[in-house]
Amino acid sequence: MGVIEHTFVRATETLEAGEPASEARPEGFDFRARVDALRCQSTTALRRVVAEARREQQRWHLEELAAIRVLDDRHALDTLPDAAVSARTAKTDREVARALESLPAVSAAAHDGALSWDQLAPLTLVATPATDAEWAKRGPNVAPVDLQRMARTVQKVTAADAEARRRARSVFTWRESETGMACGRWALPDVDGVLVDKVLDHMAERMRPAKGLAWDSLGHRKADALVELARTYADADRTGRFRIEIVQITDQRGATTTEVEGLPVAPETVAALRPDTKVREAVMDSTGTRTTRRPRSALPTDVERHVRRRDRYCRVPGCEATRGIQIHHTNPICIHGDSHDPRELAGVCPHHHQILEPHGPYRLVGNAEDPDGLRLVHRDDRAPDDQARDGPAP
Repeated sequence: MGVIEHTFVRATETLEAGEPASEARPEGFDFRARVDALRCQSTTALRRVVAEARREQQRWHLEELAAIRVLDDRHALDTLPDAAVSARTAKTDREVARALESLPAVSAAAHDGALSWDQLAPLTLVATPATDAEWAKRGPNVAPVDLQRMARTVQKVTAADAEARRRARSVFTWRESETGMACGRWALPDVDGVLVDKVLDHMAERMRPAKGLAWDSLGHRKADALVELARTYADADRTGRFRIEIVQITDQRGATTTEVEGLPVAPETVAALRPDTKVREAVMDSTGTRTTRRPRSALPTDVERHVRRRDRYCRVPGCEATRGIQIHHTNPICIHGDSHDPRELAGVCPHHHQILEPHGPYRLVGNAEDPDGLRLVHRDDRAPDDQARDGPAP
């Protein structure tokens, strides 16, 4: 009999004898000392300890479930709330305890260590008294994720469950000024959640990279898809309330910082945003930030109107996107300075705007006023004379 098994038997005898449970527990346990003692054991011995510990954990868990089942019969569970266990865990334990009473073969397999808790919990939803013996043999060979999938298929969703899911829907957003990120978390009920997920997946799969570039990660493409959805809605709203406003703050020493809704942004990001934003200039004095000038458009109204009328679709060669067109400086303003020359302004879609300079590796080269005057080049493949032909030296 192993040490752990001996401890289990001794503790069980202690409980049956009515002795306090605290006397069955070792006192002064030093985890670091135990780790140091196990470091001299072989890998095989350590794996045996892990397997035996898991088996004993499962046996004690079954002992706990048996007690929960009796308390459940006595309607004593609600009067004895356990602050150390979450409501979800308590509900799962109660449901598993009820199911195991009619599944003797499955409970015996779990007691022998053949079934882990991750397998046992979903298995009680799949097995029935008629299939008890079959699942006691099959269960140990089925992965927990497969058992969970089977359990979901056999569960019946009632109208009350559907209404509960609907009431639980939520979207939370917050901003982390330390990292400069706007964050969020959403939870949507069944059909609505699947719809949102499918739309984001579909949009992400359509975001093919430019020729010669590798596919971006799915997480990045889904994030871009979410932004594109928001931008499409903002473009459809003619009130202009969603137009981004850049705030340039100048302190008493003359140093300038740039923010968007309180989040600091890089000059390259500002350079990409400027043609489609408003700029508010502010100065920092002894009393704080004071606005010195009303917001102004980054581009003169007549220039912006001309470019948008000219470029009804994305000017990146081969792209035919017409929604969410943004105005892009073909000569990055962070390098060559601001420009209101229509020959250096081109309408591009949000997806391709991300791969263009200054924050991307590609650049549109040529005269935007000519229908066929632009071509896409990589910064590493650009001819030496492109710099001189397409913009002044830095």
